[in-house]
Amino acid sequence: MGDKDTVKTANSELNQNSEPEKSWEKRLADESPKAFKAFCLYRAMGYKRSIKACLELNGIEPNKYGSWARYARLFRWNERAAEYDAYIAKETEREILAERVERRKRQMEMLNGFDELVAQRIKTLKPDDLNADGAMDLLERSAKLDSFITGADKENAKPVQGELAINFVDSFKDL
Repeated sequence: MGDKDTVKTANSELNQNSEPEKSWEKRLADESPKAFKAFCLYRAMGYKRSIKACLELNGIEPNKYGSWARYARLFRWNERAAEYDAYIAKETEREILAERVERRKRQMEMLNGFDELVAQRIKTLKPDDLNADGAMDLLERSAKLDSFITGADKENAKPVQGELAINFVDSFKDL
């Protein structure tokens, strides 16, 4: 099996060094290059894949359906494609989590910057210029922003154990 028969992924160097190749990354022992290429086209179709749709999408003659169906059965296309789908889902989940962590870091940096600006502004205020309502307004806004960014506002929205939560549905408004 040569390098041209292996699907390169973003982690292919990592895979070569630490884990064996997955069933969907390589041509199987008895699988011809033509059958593996057909599998790669099939695998790339995603969750709603089918041999017929793959043939149509790639402009391949419909009379190839029989040989592709035989390849699919012999070389476990459904199983290998399902493994590929699971891998992609896991990788996507990791990327989404990393993006959320990065977004949260940026939000915290903004909050810290905002806190610094407010602290500077407070130092320039003259006590006689700030009435009680203004001071409370600043304090309330800062607390709301902090709760929003840290997620504390969502935690408080959940009912406490043993607490009864009543929700009214719009369809009952006029009854």
